[in-house]
Amino acid sequence: MSGRHAAPGPADRVPIAPAAIPGNSSAPWESTEVLPAVSPHRAARKKLANYAGKAAVAASVALVASIGIVNADVSDASEQAAPAASNLAYLDLRTESLSSRGTDRDVINEDRVIVSIEADGETIEQSLGGGTVGDVLAAAGIVVGPDDIVSEQLNSPLVDGQQITIQRVDGDIVTEEIVDAHESTTVKSDSLYKGEKKVTTAGVDGHAVHTYRVVMVDGEEVSREVLAEVVTQERVDEVITEGTKERPRAVAASTNSSSSGATSSGPVMSGSNREIGQTLAANRGWTGEQWTCLDALWKRESNWNHLAQNRSSGAYGIPQALPGSKMGSVASDWRTNPATQITWGLNYISGRYGTPCGAWSHSQSRGWY
Repeated sequence: MSGRHAAPGPADRVPIAPAAIPGNSSAPWESTEVLPAVSPHRAARKKLANYAGKAAVAASVALVASIGIVNADVSDASEQAAPAASNLAYLDLRTESLSSRGTDRDVINEDRVIVSIEADGETIEQSLGGGTVGDVLAAAGIVVGPDDIVSEQLNSPLVDGQQITIQRVDGDIVTEEIVDAHESTTVKSDSLYKGEKKVTTAGVDGHAVHTYRVVMVDGEEVSREVLAEVVTQERVDEVITEGTKERPRAVAASTNSSSSGATSSGPVMSGSNREIGQTLAANRGWTGEQWTCLDALWKRESNWNHLAQNRSSGAYGIPQALPGSKMGSVASDWRTNPATQITWGLNYISGRYGTPCGAWSHSQSRGWY
């Protein structure tokens, strides 16, 4: 042997098996590692770089063997590099798979359902990867009350582009006071003369308290149910009586002649003393308040009795003339004829007080007139 080392023969060759590269086997390369769920592209690139380096080492070994430093020829080097190249091809496919997996995620995002929700005066859009109307309302943080109205069933499946409306329903108990205004009716009666009217029944408004259950939808009243009605004051309708009776007519005074001289008598009128008085007063325009004053005055003096006589003073008749003979200025039948007495009394009131109310006021303050 010379000083130079002989190149190793075929028997001395050391084959570089695919298993010499970590993670490889004699069968086509398969990775038993589970790629991380997060950043799959980064993991794939890391794997690719690792095995690219291993493939470079194998290629270097093949190159050295080709120049005789290692007992291997070019064909052997190619055989040694084949597993690494195969691994690189697998990694390319793996990377493409991971990339397509990311694309699948984008597709899933595109498949999310987007719905429009209108509630509480606002409209929002909410997306969800399927589910029901109730699910999307929960995801949006919208609470549906037991009486609220939802445009869709809560358990119905979502539809992309769906519009969901929620109407808020509130209930309240309301109490109100109700006023029932009285009405007025007029009845005819012969208890009063024609032209006279009198309120025989005073009108009173009715009062009641009503309790309601009021239902509001989105702030607007949609229904009102009466729960209770309590009457606190019954309504009373006003009744006005209007007279139909004809007023009595005065009979002209008669003159009786006798040998002793002529005497006159006052008018003869039908009706009660009070009715005769009302008629004669009305002839002077004393109705309404003036008649009320005259009626009160002569009720106090004589209670409309044409035979009334004051035992102490001698005042006589309906107007209580003092002395009674004063009434003879009207007619000589002043003792027995109410019309004569009333005529004299009206003349006296007119001349001294102006009106019956003037006489009545004086009588109230002084006790006489």
